[in-house]
Amino acid sequence: MNVNIVNEFFVNDDDELFAVMNHMVVANLAAPIENALVHMNLEDDKEPLPRNESYYEETIPRYDVDDFHAHFRMSRRTLEMLTRNIGHRRDLGHEEQLDKEVAFTIWMLAKPESFRACSDRFGYPRSTGHNIFCKITAAICQMLPDEIIWPDINEANGIAARVENKTRFPGVIGMIDGCHIPIKAPAHNPVDYYNRKSFHSVILQGVCNDNMLFTDVFIGMPGKCHDARVFRNSPLYDKIINENLVNNNQHLLGDSAYPLMLNLLTPFRDNGHLLPNQMNYNTILSSIRSKIEQAFARLKGKWRRLKFLDMNIENISSVIAAACVLHNYTLKMESANVDNYAPDAAEMELNEPHPDDDIPENAAYEKRNAIMQVLL
Repeated sequence: MNVNIVNEFFVNDDDELFAVMNHMVVANLAAPIENALVHMNLEDDKEPLPRNESYYEETIPRYDVDDFHAHFRMSRRTLEMLTRNIGHRRDLGHEEQLDKEVAFTIWMLAKPESFRACSDRFGYPRSTGHNIFCKITAAICQMLPDEIIWPDINEANGIAARVENKTRFPGVIGMIDGCHIPIKAPAHNPVDYYNRKSFHSVILQGVCNDNMLFTDVFIGMPGKCHDARVFRNSPLYDKIINENLVNNNQHLLGDSAYPLMLNLLTPFRDNGHLLPNQMNYNTILSSIRSKIEQAFARLKGKWRRLKFLDMNIENISSVIAAACVLHNYTLKMESANVDNYAPDAAEMELNEPHPDDDIPENAAYEKRNAIMQVLL
């Protein structure tokens, strides 16, 4: 499987307890008839909460093409195909309301609305909306092995050829980076999720190809972790080291937060004395590697729930994974309609230089120097 989810290092099994309101004793001595109200069953007189019972059935069908895409981040046809896919995978196709439940979940992922507001819009009680969201996001996550796929030999060669034709940089089969997803401070061990830009987050490590499709994701490490530590803890690192996932003539591109390896090339560290050929190498590498920054920008721009996840820590990884699946799914289904999103400047500033706690192999230095000469 090409995704790996770290559910939680510091699991919080205790739900936050809410104080129970004490019964209020009403003392009304004004008149006997008013005192009698205390003994009446007032529950029978409560009106049901009003909901938008027909918003999905009547209002959404009237959306034009642009309005529908603006709200759901995909076309009607793509949403229909997604619903059919989910129904087959989870054996949910017999459910009468599956199309509405999928639309509700996509709306929730695409917008930072509260569960209460979104549930009301679709005519659900809040608790029902929450259960539907969890069920459908779990179903979307089951699509992951078919949507986030490491390139085989032919695909890797195709990626490398396309990148080299555009930039003259040989052997590139992917770009790697980390992305911080802001979260509510966990009840336990919040300091571990507090990153150096002063907000709580979990880290999404992603690898993408030259078309911004994710080929590997690793989700859930606490925001305090350095990108190099996340990488070394990921199954991707183990596969590169021990399973020859990337052949010696090919490589990923990363920024200075990553270690220089034979299969992971990074920039020359800028100490103020870089030679012109080294600066040229860095510039070209950076322009290629920007694809992963664009992929993260598109991910968070389309699925705006990821701007801030106000939910229990145990649910966060599955929501991020579902958004990554939808990122690839919509790119494949709507390749002619690719939205442009600018990378987050604050996100880019979170990258720290690699701490130099390990020494690259000589072969990695030689490979980088050889490519530097090719790019002159």
